[in-house]
Amino acid sequence: MIKLPSIIQRGGVPFEQCNQCGKCVSGCPAARYLELKPRKVVLMVQRGKVDELLRSGFIWECTQCHQCMERCPRDVTPFDIIITLQNMAVRAGLPFPENLNMISNAIKRLSTVQGNQEVLDRDFESYDRVSLGLPELQPPGDIEAFRRALDESFRWELP
Repeated sequence: MIKLPSIIQRGGVPFEQCNQCGKCVSGCPAARYLELKPRKVVLMVQRGKVDELLRSGFIWECTQCHQCMERCPRDVTPFDIIITLQNMAVRAGLPFPENLNMISNAIKRLSTVQGNQEVLDRDFESYDRVSLGLPELQPPGDIEAFRRALDESFRWELP
């Protein structure tokens, strides 16, 4: 069983300050589709149900919009707790969504989740980054060093 203090040490999240006001849920764009709302995640962590959360698919359903961080009057961030739980699950070798490997491989290959794309407006006019006044995406100067740094960042072990 993973103890509660490991979440405190890893994330530094003041989850014990949560009074279950629900503001995090009111801002969450995915809340109506989720089995566990952000508020319930904090409550489960407060009650020591970390193992249950680590094995749930919920921790992979967060849209990472940061609304819970913006809305919490006590600076408790369900987002940080969820990211910490995701990291703990990966380090523990627990299953995670298959598309996560696809995304990480794309980042290693392209230094971004996806390459340059053209977009269409309502009239089916095509635009690219340059025509929108955006700079071209540039890969890191040393792509191999970038890849090594990514690989190294995933080599953590649970205490």
